Amino acid sequence: MGITYTKIKIRNPIEKTEQEELEAKVATGATMLVLPEEVVKRHRFPVIRKQRVVYADGRSKEKDMVWAVEIEVLGRKGIFEAIVEERKDYVLLGAIPMEALDLIIEPRTMKLCKNPRSELPMVEIE
Repeated sequence: MGITYTKIKIRNPIEKTEQEELEAKVATGATMLVLPEEVVKRHRFPVIRKQRVVYADGRSKEKDMVWAVEIEVLGRKGIFEAIVEERKDYVLLGAIPMEALDLIIEPRTMKLCKNPRSELPMVEIE
């Protein structure tokens, strides 16, 4: 599968920061949302713990994990945790927020889209 990108809007609903639009790499092989450190500082997201991350090249590193990141993608919103990354332009939308917002990658066009089976985000619970 190839690489695709999408626009996401983020804000901190606790601190009531202004919504900011970012270009995000959509990575179905990644787990979490990843945000640049400068974006995290700008929105004052609280650090809740350290998290061990493993990069695609096999390296592993301990990173800060923040909370209360409200994201909006294709009109669907949710509040998520995010890994803090030092790289300034590195925004990654991983499988957990995609699954929670019921977003899929359309295989022919490689575009991120809402699951066509649901008007609202749909989750399977059993």
